[in-house]
Amino acid sequence: MAPGTAETHIETLIQSAFNEGRCGDFYIVDLVISGGSQIAVYVDGDEGLNLEQCKRISRTLESILDEEPSLGGRYALEISSPGVTRPLKFLRQYRKHIGRLLDIKLTDGNKTEGVLKECLPNGILVEVPSKEHKADPVEKEIPFEEIKETMVQVQFGKIKKEKREKKTKKKKKK
Repeated sequence: MAPGTAETHIETLIQSAFNEGRCGDFYIVDLVISGGSQIAVYVDGDEGLNLEQCKRISRTLESILDEEPSLGGRYALEISSPGVTRPLKFLRQYRKHIGRLLDIKLTDGNKTEGVLKECLPNGILVEVPSKEHKADPVEKEIPFEEIKETMVQVQFGKIKKEKREKKTKKKKKK
């Protein structure tokens, strides 16, 4: 098999395992094969993905890849969640990030930042700061066809602030 053909065949084997439900209710976000034998599968699920689930998926895929003659038993398989360094690609990913701050690059070159409020059939609804000083935020509908890339922003300060607010409320109740 030619290198491109072998990689396509391996991709098909891995994708089939997910399509057939052999890897649970998880889905592939990205699949990268380099050097013909370095295989990285970025996986997600509606409820996220933990280490035990990654191990189970790895064992399932290893049993398939071990039987693949083009690999000859020589390959490196990495199973991982996409993490915050990879953009959102699928509606299922957007749904689980409702309420989170997103950095959105649009196809026209513009960027917008806002809180994901809702997933729509053909796009997303985000709450963005108003252009008027001290005005309430406004909701903006963005069609998927206008989105080039969406990244979830990590907000460490917000988490600490929310924890402090909860502690303050508990103390007031006592």
